[in-house]
Amino acid sequence: MKKKSFIFIIFLFVLYFIFYSFSYTQAVSSNLKKEIFRLHIIANSDSEEDQKLKLQIRDAMLEYLSSIHFNNKNELMTYLQDNKDIIYGITKNVITENGFDYDCSIEIGSSYYPQKKYKNLILPSGTYNGMRIKIGSSKGHNWWCVLFPPMCLIDSVTCKLPSESESILENSLTPEAYNIISSDSPCYKFKFKIVDLINNLH
Repeated sequence: MKKKSFIFIIFLFVLYFIFYSFSYTQAVSSNLKKEIFRLHIIANSDSEEDQKLKLQIRDAMLEYLSSIHFNNKNELMTYLQDNKDIIYGITKNVITENGFDYDCSIEIGSSYYPQKKYKNLILPSGTYNGMRIKIGSSKGHNWWCVLFPPMCLIDSVTCKLPSESESILENSLTPEAYNIISSDSPCYKFKFKIVDLINNLH
């Protein structure tokens, strides 16, 4: 009888842990998705030339967007939606100038992104809003970063984010969401693993 009671208690504990984990992950992921906007560039193939072209398009896109100030993610999304033709033109020009005849497409919406590591924080994998630039058949390795808060341009030596980007991110997220991606404490490292694991199951 005692053994059955013990098993039942363990069963309830497991159910509670699963429910807590999914609820916690949903809350954190929802906050991150609400405040973060990502950039995803997919190369035509993995050939040396196509991978180089991908990075040239990246540079052109970051140069274009770095000249425009956005106060929040919604401003950025609205601007990108209203100027998709310009973004397409920039991408197409880089392709043509490098002697390729690939087409390209610009997609703005939600998609899955893998984990992204910086020296001072880690973004868990999951579904985020973002802009995807597909080059040609888009079967090559891709490149991604975070457009808002601005995290695409980082210190190449330390791999640290600019302090302004960190400040925007901290002010945009709930304390719990910010701690889970930035804290080195064992507790938050464990919580981060739960979030990343469950997001990878989706």
